[in-house]
Amino acid sequence: MNNLECKMAIRHGFVDRYVDGEIRKCENNTSFFDFSIDGNSLFNTLQPYDFISVLSHKDEELQRNEFDKLLLNAPSGLESGRYMIFVCPMCADLGCGAITVSIQREEEHIVWKDFSYEDGEKTKSLHLGTFIFEWANYTKTISSASFEKNE
Repeated sequence: MNNLECKMAIRHGFVDRYVDGEIRKCENNTSFFDFSIDGNSLFNTLQPYDFISVLSHKDEELQRNEFDKLLLNAPSGLESGRYMIFVCPMCADLGCGAITVSIQREEEHIVWKDFSYEDGEKTKSLHLGTFIFEWANYTKTISSASFEKNE
């Protein structure tokens, strides 16, 4: 059995912005909840992709939509049936690429397996393993990833 935690994290970055008639690099730091499995940050593991987790919405309704998907109360929205867990920090669009995973409930357990990179055209397996979480702890952990509760 694996242990899942959702921990506040920040992606430090820059974007080009039009400022005073010029395009300038501006700091653009993004807060999100990182998935930590058995003490290992998925954000750090997936750092080469420069994505953030889908649990990054300050708007509680948008965050609830992501909770519903991760808790299997809503469809993934992807043709593959897989669930996006890390996305582009600027737009969260599949066209920029996303880290996806198969999420299945098996009795009192939830299983994350078959991690992949997807961009709407191709899928590349990431071989991160299979993780099994106890359902009650999983639901509590996912539901706790609220900016409103953590401010």
